[in-house]
Amino acid sequence: MPLVLTIALVAVGLAGLLPLLQSSQTTTTGHNIGELERQRNDWEARTHELEAEIASLASLNRIEQEAHQRLGMEAPERTLYLTVDVASPE
Repeated sequence: MPLVLTIALVAVGLAGLLPLLQSSQTTTTGHNIGELERQRNDWEARTHELEAEIASLASLNRIEQEAHQRLGMEAPERTLYLTVDVASPE
């Protein structure tokens, strides 16, 4: 009889621990989800920053300014057009 009682007590004890383990697992999963959502928000913010930087760098005014200041380029004084009298290859 004591063996059956011991087994019953162990079974009841394990059954009592099951909700605690599930609650702990749920809490851990919830924390992981929150952390992943925070990381996603950080990456989305960084993506928007980079998109704004790309738009700024691609601006024609900025490119022209860089060409003049950094590369020493100037607009041509006149434009020369050449006419080529050869048929295009088909």
